[in-house]
Amino acid sequence: MPKDIRKVLDPAYNPPFYRNQLLADAMVAFGMIDTATLGIRKIFKIQQAKYFPLPGYDTSRENEVRVTVYGRILDKNYTYLLHDKPELDLDTVFLIDKVQKGEKLTAGEVAILRKLKVVEGRAPNLFLSAAVSESIDEKAQYIRNIVHNNDYLKTMIVEHLKTYGSGKKSDFMKLILPELPKTLNDRQKENKVKNLLKALKKDGLIDTNVAKGKNAKWFLLD
Repeated sequence: MPKDIRKVLDPAYNPPFYRNQLLADAMVAFGMIDTATLGIRKIFKIQQAKYFPLPGYDTSRENEVRVTVYGRILDKNYTYLLHDKPELDLDTVFLIDKVQKGEKLTAGEVAILRKLKVVEGRAPNLFLSAAVSESIDEKAQYIRNIVHNNDYLKTMIVEHLKTYGSGKKSDFMKLILPELPKTLNDRQKENKVKNLLKALKKDGLIDTNVAKGKNAKWFLLD
């Protein structure tokens, strides 16, 4: 088994040797296994056809291969994408699968997915989203969801200030953290809170006692 499982997915791949050549030849002769390593590729194709995540192969241990076969959905956008684009080749699906699992991609692999318009975010924090919604004719609903979510988060901040009179940015981070996408990193989550506070201030709904700083307290305007 090569360290890079993608080599096995190539129909033209031939392993340099078998651990037990006699056993391999006997199993081929009795029709117990596929020739030319097509069995592994077949498993990948089956998972793709079911819209399930592709099998995971761990070859980090010497003389040992660990395989994880998924029977559940990890990212619904991955499922939507495979359903809407059955023409995608296995190599491309392999890259999309890496995104949903949060695995590292090369700059070239990221470029391929961006060209297909199936990823958003900045590497390495990529995620499958907008292009999927657009491909299944849900772009308008996708945008409405974003707007609705921002309005909801603003309402949460306002209600907090109505209840407690004032609040720091750290308070709002704890408040809305469960509502933010898991694909955002810590810095992106912090920027989200900053942008929400700026938007509320621009709307004339809230203000702060100092210009900036982590100890700044926000309050409602009459």
